[in-house]
Amino acid sequence: MAVFYRRGSSPGPFSNYLQYRPFVREDFSECCAYCLLPEITAGGREAFELDHFRPKSLPQFAGLANDYYNLYYACHVCNHYKSNHWPAPAQEAAGYGFIDLCSEVFSAHFSEQSDGSWAPLSRHAQYTCDKLRLNRRHLVEIRRLLHEIANLRRMQLDWDVPLKDQISILLGSII
Repeated sequence: MAVFYRRGSSPGPFSNYLQYRPFVREDFSECCAYCLLPEITAGGREAFELDHFRPKSLPQFAGLANDYYNLYYACHVCNHYKSNHWPAPAQEAAGYGFIDLCSEVFSAHFSEQSDGSWAPLSRHAQYTCDKLRLNRRHLVEIRRLLHEIANLRRMQLDWDVPLKDQISILLGSII
């Protein structure tokens, strides 16, 4: 089962993709579509943006600028690193591309390591990890700390579901 669930019908149509923000935020459980961190651990609501999964700046995707299902909730840093990257046709043919956690399972692509890093298990995961720098020091440290707290509480983090509710339980008495 995918990490994120998109609603069955678009709440639009809207003429400006930014009008979709509250709906996209809800679909992504207030978590980044890429690093999976929820707003509370990734700078708050103000640090999140709408990403065009298929970049609207590329000619082949220009028509998707206001497509609700092409809009993903992303923290500023992941959105900055993703930018307008998209694999070239030869890369796609070789199995490289961005993981879409609206239709794919995290654990099919990554293995969480004890140090907080994510080990890619597929070409899609390698591409995504490299382009978005998903093992940047900050993310690894947050994951490691969350893992330690989970161990203390005799819990286990499940990256196959949105992290927001798990964080609330883990940090409930702290925040």
